[in-house]
Amino acid sequence: MPKFSFARQPILNSSLELYAYEFLYRPIQDEAPQSHSITAEVIASSALDLGLKKAANNHFIFLNMSYDDLFSPLIEALPSEQVILELLEDIQPDSKLVKRAQELSAKGFSFALDDFVYTPDWDPLIALASIIKFDLTVTSIDVNKALIEKLQPYPIQFLAEKVETLDEFKAYKDIGCELFQGYFFCKPELVQGKAVSASTLAITKLLADINRTDISITELESTVERDPNLTHMLLKYLNSANFSFKNPIERIKQAIVILGINETKKWVTLISLRSIPSKPLELIKHALVRAKLAELIALENTEKNPNSFFLMGLLSTIDALLDITMKEALKLMPLKDEILEALLEQKGEMGRVLSIIIDHEQQLNWPIDQDYSTQYIDACQWADDVTSSI
Repeated sequence: MPKFSFARQPILNSSLELYAYEFLYRPIQDEAPQSHSITAEVIASSALDLGLKKAANNHFIFLNMSYDDLFSPLIEALPSEQVILELLEDIQPDSKLVKRAQELSAKGFSFALDDFVYTPDWDPLIALASIIKFDLTVTSIDVNKALIEKLQPYPIQFLAEKVETLDEFKAYKDIGCELFQGYFFCKPELVQGKAVSASTLAITKLLADINRTDISITELESTVERDPNLTHMLLKYLNSANFSFKNPIERIKQAIVILGINETKKWVTLISLRSIPSKPLELIKHALVRAKLAELIALENTEKNPNSFFLMGLLSTIDALLDITMKEALKLMPLKDEILEALLEQKGEMGRVLSIIIDHEQQLNWPIDQDYSTQYIDACQWADDVTSSI
């Protein structure tokens, strides 16, 4: 059986809350183009070996289906109440396929039509579909608006995918799309003449203070305790089920002594970023997946400073969190040169790891002889657990 992995891509609603994850098949060590979406073996293994249901964190799962995939008897083993079968755009909707889709619909499965371009041949499947996806690189907004108006009688939600800017998100929201997919939510909203808010300045200063390389235990304790809300959130998190301390942690100094300065700085940075208003939780989760995966890759490669890899990953979306450029966000932070080099130029070993992670997010394979699929799933599940606790 060929080796494979998955990358998950969030699907958000119009309030930028998580609606579902699309799990995208990734072949490993296979440079040949893939003519199929997901084989029967992968369907079975995704549900069993990779814990796909758990990795979806109780949200809907979108799975790409080719013509042949849809006829796999293993589809019925998937949880119909959670899985949305996404019919690829190159499918020919003949009578045999429509009959199979009707059978699966009767068993509780829902359908999404991917990269949709209307022809009358699709009418029987439109009647079964609950979601239609528009690829912004394939069809224009005017064409998609006309189709939304044409299909108003149907109980269908429209999803805009490959949304790369906030302007695209707003435009497609205005024409009636309710679901959105793409990396627009993890890019900064750079508005010319926009003033940096007081809360953004305060968070930036806090991140600068706590990430000083020469900060002492006393200084770190004092810096954290100047913000009562941060102190409360940090102690609450450290006493959650994610940690198993014998005795509850009641003071910041106690946490620093037990965790160490570097670990404490890591969690203070996380809690600080989480406190930023008006940013989707999925953006924090996205940063956490990068942070944990970078740390796990560093451990796999026996790097001496996995905490630095974690911090690098955590800060890799700080421009979007603070709505300023990466250069502006980092200039006040006395970070190690290798972290700055990774974040600004993707150079050095940390930059190489960040580049690998971003490539995987953007539907590219893992590097030859470097399979981090297990670490990726572990990072996703860890990020889900952390965000549920803060």
